[in-house]
Amino acid sequence: MPRILLLTAGFGEGHNTAARCIAEALCEHPGVETSVIDVYQETVPRFTKVLQAGYSLAINKYPLVWSAIFSVLDKPGSLEKSLPFAGSLRNALRRVLEEYKPDAVISTYPLYAYLIRQLRQQGHAPALAPLITMVTDSTAINSSWYRAGSEAFLLADEETAEVLRKGGADPAVLQVLGFPVAPRLASLKPSDSVIHGAKRLLYLPSSRSAHTIAVIRELQKLANVEITVVTGRLHGLHEAIVAAGVIDGVRTHLVGWTDKIPELLCGHHLYIGKAGGAIVHEAMAARCPILVSHVVPGQEEGNIELIERHDIGRLAAHYPESLAASVTEVFANHEATWKRWKKNLQVLSRPGASRDIAAFILKLTK
Repeated sequence: MPRILLLTAGFGEGHNTAARCIAEALCEHPGVETSVIDVYQETVPRFTKVLQAGYSLAINKYPLVWSAIFSVLDKPGSLEKSLPFAGSLRNALRRVLEEYKPDAVISTYPLYAYLIRQLRQQGHAPALAPLITMVTDSTAINSSWYRAGSEAFLLADEETAEVLRKGGADPAVLQVLGFPVAPRLASLKPSDSVIHGAKRLLYLPSSRSAHTIAVIRELQKLANVEITVVTGRLHGLHEAIVAAGVIDGVRTHLVGWTDKIPELLCGHHLYIGKAGGAIVHEAMAARCPILVSHVVPGQEEGNIELIERHDIGRLAAHYPESLAASVTEVFANHEATWKRWKKNLQVLSRPGASRDIAAFILKLTK
């Protein structure tokens, strides 16, 4: 019975989504045991909440600050200098490895590779299990992802693999298998390539309440559209939207936290939101064209490059009026731009990536 340990961290949804989806695909194989653990949350939950709040504040309100942090982490030796202060995390990871005794460790967050390398140097036997790193970013890859090494790097696309090759990673350990999305996406039917009736917009806001409400109002001015707004865990934003009275339940719908993002993407014609690694690849797998309204400097810039290079969407101006104008342009001239994006997505869509990744992991444990 293979025992697979998946390590994640709650700094952005990409890490957690990747870990959950890989675990779900692994569990489709009889006899496989998995455990998904956030060592940060297990070890220092209160401090982790502070870090998460700071991360959210930086990426949403002070992007230049996050851009500077991203650049520092990209320099060899920078993250390594912080390891002496990560003793509690390293000890917690050692305990997890000793108790679980995994046949393979899957990391979806860069720091774990450095901690495992230290544990190996200290002679801890459970840390010798094969380490497989799932890189959750595309194209714009911080070198902290691969400087510590790994028995295998799982990558979303060939462009990302080329970045790692140029950065000095061993080409023999690079595996281009796609981004791990929910396995059920492989059996869901994407929206038709011809639009009948209203154009359905899926809006996942990440900005301040006033801005989000202004965007909703501008989108509502467009003819023949239906809007679904998903606030996720942003409870304050959800309450502000309700209080603003912009949700009518007919043309505009409001959803809080949901695990039905794959179904929503397949049921809508256009995704509007930030360029996070997980949501962008979920949209690609669901063949849902992408209009990016917000970009986190650093890792998400690579996702924009990916979107625009393959012509499956584009970056729109953040202002509410400009965003609505971009939606109009996408569907103008009998949906010419939208149809082109939709056609290009047919080639890029990899809804079965999680299952391919699971098969690779299990092969490595034999």
